[in-house]
Amino acid sequence: MSPGSAFYSNRHNESLPCRPIRGTHGGSSFTFMPKRKSTREHLLNTGAMIVGESGLRALTVRGLSLRAGTNTGSFVYHFGNREAFLTELLERWYEPLFTGIRTHANIHLPAFEKLEAILGDVMEFLLRHGQFIAQLVLDALAGEQAAIRFISGIHTRHPLVLLETIREAQQEGSVLMGDPMNILIYLVCCGGAPFILSGQLQVHDPKAARPVLDLLGSILNDPESARQRMTWALRGIRRV
Repeated sequence: MSPGSAFYSNRHNESLPCRPIRGTHGGSSFTFMPKRKSTREHLLNTGAMIVGESGLRALTVRGLSLRAGTNTGSFVYHFGNREAFLTELLERWYEPLFTGIRTHANIHLPAFEKLEAILGDVMEFLLRHGQFIAQLVLDALAGEQAAIRFISGIHTRHPLVLLETIREAQQEGSVLMGDPMNILIYLVCCGGAPFILSGQLQVHDPKAARPVLDLLGSILNDPESARQRMTWALRGIRRV
């Protein structure tokens, strides 16, 4: 191995320092070294926290490095620049949802059951990440290029899988005939729109939105209420 490749290998595996944990058990002393977290992983996790709180527009390389307890040189080594970092952060955040949806779309079940499972994946994702999504929308409106690229390309991913599953359910006779896109819009309005509305109210102007959130927040963000709305929506498109 050349000196250059050895340097790359060491830097690539750069880890945050961790302190040993010492103690006693059964009269014997022990020393435990916590598992090291890579600098790359730590920066991504810290970046996700910042974005969830204040959006992509609030994330700077210097601010991220300071909060993560690293230096800007480490950031540049691992990601190159801010745009590359934001792109990877968004993909890393979204990938679990898309993986779950593709898994449900490919299992051997009636199409209507697959549609229910996929919508369940989406609802759970919205429940966990409603505020992050609201920040992402505001980022795009503010001109953040990473947010604009992500949102403009999303239609080729899980919405496309949903459209294909709706068409499959129509072909098997379990969903009413009609424009699949119109059916998808109906499902989004019933299921996803309340979360997006709630998230937008919370991150855009929380003080002004307080009366609305006090009135509707417990319903908009309640998991059981959300699942009930989706159950009603699916009944509305089911062919019996």
